[in-house]
Amino acid sequence: MSKISIIGRNIRFTILSRVLALIITFFIFPFIVRHTGQELYGVYLIVMTITGYFGLLDLGFMSALVKYVSEYSGVGDTRAINRIINASLSFYTLIGIAAALLLFSFSMYFNRFFGVEAQNLALAKQLFMAAGISALFTWPLSTFRGTVEGLNLWDVEAVVNMVVQMLNALFAVIIFNSGYGIVLYFISSQMLNILGCMAFYIISKKKIPFTISFPYLDVKTFRFIFNFSSFMFLSSLVSIVLFQIHNFIIGYFISLSAVTIFAVAFNIQNYFRTINSAIGAPPWTVASAMEGEGDYDGQRSLLFKGTKYMSIVFLPVVLITFFFAEPFINFWMGHGFQESIVPAKIIILFWLFNGTIEPAAGMLSAKGIVRKPLYITMLVAISSIVIGLALIKSIGITAIALGLSLSMIIIGAPLYLRLSLKSLNVSFMEYFNKAVKSNLSLYLFVAVLSFVLSRYWYPKNIYFTLFEMGSIYLISLVFYYVAILSKDEKLEIRRLAGVEGFILR
Repeated sequence: MSKISIIGRNIRFTILSRVLALIITFFIFPFIVRHTGQELYGVYLIVMTITGYFGLLDLGFMSALVKYVSEYSGVGDTRAINRIINASLSFYTLIGIAAALLLFSFSMYFNRFFGVEAQNLALAKQLFMAAGISALFTWPLSTFRGTVEGLNLWDVEAVVNMVVQMLNALFAVIIFNSGYGIVLYFISSQMLNILGCMAFYIISKKKIPFTISFPYLDVKTFRFIFNFSSFMFLSSLVSIVLFQIHNFIIGYFISLSAVTIFAVAFNIQNYFRTINSAIGAPPWTVASAMEGEGDYDGQRSLLFKGTKYMSIVFLPVVLITFFFAEPFINFWMGHGFQESIVPAKIIILFWLFNGTIEPAAGMLSAKGIVRKPLYITMLVAISSIVIGLALIKSIGITAIALGLSLSMIIIGAPLYLRLSLKSLNVSFMEYFNKAVKSNLSLYLFVAVLSFVLSRYWYPKNIYFTLFEMGSIYLISLVFYYVAILSKDEKLEIRRLAGVEGFILR
């Protein structure tokens, strides 16, 4: 199978998995709350949140695992893959033990930090104990999830994830309708996650005949991994600050209600982030495999085509949402959220640039260039905070949106792109001509159509809003496919979509 077909297959399955997760969450969330009550479900969310923050203990190891498994698989170096897998397994075992001990401690002292009704206190302790036991298994076994991703089997991972998601929803219905509670549901969901990771072990074992050596304590291998993972970890920390500190700034300088108003705008960009990562992750591992093969021409081609085709799919969504932000927010949230509209539009503009450079930024990680991107991320975070603090008293929450967008548009995007193009020995004009120029007509078409419909055919409710937005998107893609793409590009698009035999003239 060609690399473009592999990328297309992986993207399709990844998007399908995430859409299914959103749908299941949409329906299962109110179902569980009705059966548990708000306080007990709040305890469950606290447990899940704390468990999620323990993800920082990863120290960037997962990114390194995925990169190096992919890179070494590109040259068939199974001995190097074996070292990476065993080092990761040993590391994650230690992290699992540390996480379990912390969760066991929370089970004993939870009530000192949160007020919990007496009848729910025992259940809260049971949830933390169950989470601690689960950590002993899920952390080490997560090694094989990363291995599957590194082997470019994103479609296989997506299928396993979808099976786990559907079984989790089914068990939730059975458990709660049978009169059992949140603890049994939590245990069943953790067991399903463990079984999913065991499936990843079986799959990766069949693909790469590695041998488990535990404990694996080769200092050179760990130093090699940390030279990459430490910078990825620090970049993640800086990103958390960049995208989370705004709530504290708004709450301190304005009000807590303003935090909620800004959250509407911010949640829209979170949807873009989900779409962007689903499309951008699979090409990254292919680029890592090319790095192992020394296929730098292939990386340049992937940069051009990845930027062009990803932008075709993603940026029209951004533009359409920009023009329909007002009716979308008004009908989605109701009255009282008009102040969210302007910040939403400003943050949406951020994604016109961030979405375009995603393949270029991913190429840096694939090539092992992590130190300078960390510095760029730090500069973006600092400038964003400075702009927000300087303007918040005069223009309110709009200042935070301006800080996020301006720091990326003026600093982040140009620096990331310059660094990526330099690493691939590509000039800006070559990049522009091959990856961006031909898409400009699509963006203009989308912008004009969105402006006309949003102004002269203003939707009546949220359903008409989504219908108009979806219609513009489909019409724009058909227009671009028929009128702009060359014959060879149409063939590549069909391969990405998995419909090689389908022809639309």
